Amino acid sequence: HELLAIEIMCLALLKFNDSDELIPFKKSLINTIHDEQKHLSLYIKRIQSLGYEFGDFPLNDYFWAQSSKIETPAQFSAMMSLTFEAANLDFSHHYMNEFKKIGDIETAQVMKIVFDDEINHVHLGLHFMNSWKQRKKIWDYYIENLIFPLTPARSKGIYYQRQFRVMAGFDEEYIGSLETFDDGYKITNRKKCTT
Repeated sequence: HELLAIEIMCLALLKFNDSDELIPFKKSLINTIHDEQKHLSLYIKRIQSLGYEFGDFPLNDYFWAQSSKIETPAQFSAMMSLTFEAANLDFSHHYMNEFKKIGDIETAQVMKIVFDDEINHVHLGLHFMNSWKQRKKIWDYYIENLIFPLTPARSKGIYYQRQFRVMAGFDEEYIGSLETFDDGYKITNRKKCTT
């Protein structure tokens, strides 16, 4: 997923125009790509240390399939930052703790680096969405730019944690809307965590 994120972010650099308005957005994408390259490198080194190679495990094209529908920077940010990376706040933190529980401190440290960077990535996406939304509420603007079949439900990991959204800069209204959102699909094992 880190390699997919790198590729999709590079596509965004090429796809969107070079207007002065988008220069800060594109600079932030370049910085985020550097972080994603760091994550990919950490993952590759870790799986190699465990006796595997990059490519030994199957991948899917879900990120790419969603990216093919993106036409604007706001749609990109809604998908990548406020949905996929927001979900990874929950997943990376959860797996960090799971690796700690089994004594795999090295992998837990990798997940901590990923988690810390994801907070910043989600915050940057939120920053740009706020700068583009004009007088709309951020939740409404997010929904407007999220392309079906993605829904806000996809932005929450199985072990959803509210405080990570606070850390990333979301307001209480947005968080409340996210928590009460129901797209009709139930994930029966989704749990709220407080740790």
